[in-house]
Amino acid sequence: MWDQKTGRSRGFGFVAFRNQQDAQSAINDLNGKWLGSRQIRCNWATKGSTTSEDKQISDSKSVVELTNGSSEDGQEIASEDAPENNPQYTTVYVGNLAPEVTSVDLHRHFHALGAGTIEDVRVQRDKGFGFVRFTTHAEAAMAIQLGNARMLYGKTIKCSWGSKPTPPGTNSAPLPPPAAASMPVFSAADLAAYGRQMTLSKMGGAQALMHPQNQHALKAAMGMGAGGSQAIYDAGYPNVATTQQLMYYHQ
Repeated sequence: MWDQKTGRSRGFGFVAFRNQQDAQSAINDLNGKWLGSRQIRCNWATKGSTTSEDKQISDSKSVVELTNGSSEDGQEIASEDAPENNPQYTTVYVGNLAPEVTSVDLHRHFHALGAGTIEDVRVQRDKGFGFVRFTTHAEAAMAIQLGNARMLYGKTIKCSWGSKPTPPGTNSAPLPPPAAASMPVFSAADLAAYGRQMTLSKMGGAQALMHPQNQHALKAAMGMGAGGSQAIYDAGYPNVATTQQLMYYHQ
């Protein structure tokens, strides 16, 4: 925005986005960054500007205001309607999700952060984003701070405020803690089968060693010292891998 009388910049500007969620992501990512020689402050555009042009821009709900942190009269600019200042906002938007991420995965991820009580988790897998609703505004703010730019299934997630406040009267029952990630469990039958397989492998190696030709190669290799195993490998005899394992086990 330029001053029409002096032709100088008024120290702030506006960036309009297609939707409110993109605007909130821009605020989270760019607030406090340096632009030229100044550190900029990003927030929702405030209403009440003096010109009709300013009012037309500020009335949009998807406009981000960039400023050096103060208005023309030196007063700090703040919007009571902005999500970070409105206690009715308790939902975290989570973007850049991998296609395989489920609501259970997202619940487990944010539960591990310990930001607060989670009441609802939803994922749009086909669109790559989800929402996590907390009990209080402070918990959601902490979740955004702790969860932003973390890795989940190989992708860096983006956390910001949800586009809408939590409606009054919304069910506030907390979700139960998520189940721990499943780990492979081996039964007694699996372990027994593995033991039989190892025994058969050793027997096959012993039979290979009993072959006169292999015995000759083994004696020659043992006489060569450290290069023995390489000699067996180079000889090209059958069951070479098993023979090498037996030599290692019996040292």
